[in-house]
Order: sequence, then C-alpha cells, then structure tokens
Amino acid sequence: MKTSSKTYWRYGLACAAALAVAPVASAGPGDREGSWETRVGIIFNNSSNWDFTGGTTADVKSDQSLLLGLSYHYSDNLEFGGNLNFGSTDYSADIATDANNDGVADGTVGVHGSFDNTSLMFDATWNVMDGPFTPFFSATAGWAWIDTNIAEGPPQTGCWWDPWWGYVCANFQDTKSIDGLAYGFDVGARYDFSESFDVKASYGMRWVDLSHASGTPDIDGFSLTFGWKF
Repeated sequence: MKTSSKTYWRYGLACAAALAVAPVASAGPGDREGSWETRVGIIFNNSSNWDFTGGTTADVKSDQSLLLGLSYHYSDNLEFGGNLNFGSTDYSADIATDANNDGVADGTVGVHGSFDNTSLMFDATWNVMDGPFTPFFSATAGWAWIDTNIAEGPPQTGCWWDPWWGYVCANFQDTKSIDGLAYGFDVGARYDFSESFDVKASYGMRWVDLSHASGTPDIDGFSLTFGWKF
C-alpha cells in the first residue's frame, strides 16, 4: 500500500511533538519553583586552631555534626532557608597562666575536653541551572552557641518529686557558655532524583565572632544533605 505525503507529515509532526515534550518531562524533577523543602544532613567538620586573648590556644578536632532545615524555592534558581546545626566536638588547649598576677602570661597548662555547639543559620542559595542537576552557591548568617562544659561553680544537689520515679536527688553544675554572630558560605551541587527527593553535597566555611578570641575563629568542612520537596 502506498503511503501518502500527508501521512509522512503526520508522522513528522508527531515525532517533532515527542521531541519537544521530552525535555520538559526530563526536567520535571528540577521544577523547584514554589515548593517547600525539608532537609536533614551530616556535616564533616575539619580540625582548626583558635587563638584567644592572653595567649591561650585551642586545637579543635575534626568531627561530625547534624543539621535539620527548611527552605522555600522562590524560583527554580533562588532558594531561601535555614538550618539548625548541633554536635559535640573534642578539643585540646594550652591555657595561658599568670602565676604572679602581673597581667603577663608566664606559663601554660594543657587541658582537653569537649564542647557542645549549636547554631541557627539562615541562607540564600542560587541554583545555577534549571534542570535536575545544578551547582549552587549559598551565603549564610545566624547565631552560634557553645557550651564549653567547663564548670562555673561548685556542684550543687537538688531534690524533687518525679511523677515516675518518686523522690529523686541529683547533682548538677553550671557550665560556661559563649555565643556570637556566625556567617559563611557554601559551594556545592545538587541533584533532584524526582519531584520530591534530592541530594546535595557541598563544601562550606564558617566564622564565629567570639568576644575573647584573637581574630575570628573559623571552621570548614563538607556536608551531605537529603531533601524532600512538598
């Protein structure tokens, strides 16, 4: 049977329509505009050295911390969000001492321990490309809290009537906490596997303004984050 030229045209138009629709379908996972996103991840922090007034120095060990976050995709490219980061970090320090109380350091005492750190960071992110895969850049700012776990006073004992355990007594001790403005940046890439699930990997740098530090302590590291859009 002979095929007419009109049939060829129909076939051609059908193929052209399929090719035109294909990129739209494949870009579906990268259609982020107007969606919210929850995220959870792990941060691999590198070790760093911090200097303090008086000559005290601290060697902060590498560690891992967790993040929980929420963001809104204003467009496929622009994203606003925030993360709550928390963890516990080991350190060793050389504490400058002043044995004769003349205001000049005349020795050091070596100590080691761990401090608990929490930060609330807000970010603005630019996703460079519109598709499922895109590099991104983020600027971050927020506040950081550090519980040094160093006692501020002698232990105290408190007693109370617990609803489950009855009359209970326990020892507790106040510890020194410090806080300050935190800011930094992240550079990385994300891939949207579907319309609801994505993975991001990035490198980031943070600075924290601590009142008794010499300069601004910094810490850097890598993060792996899993996101769910809705």
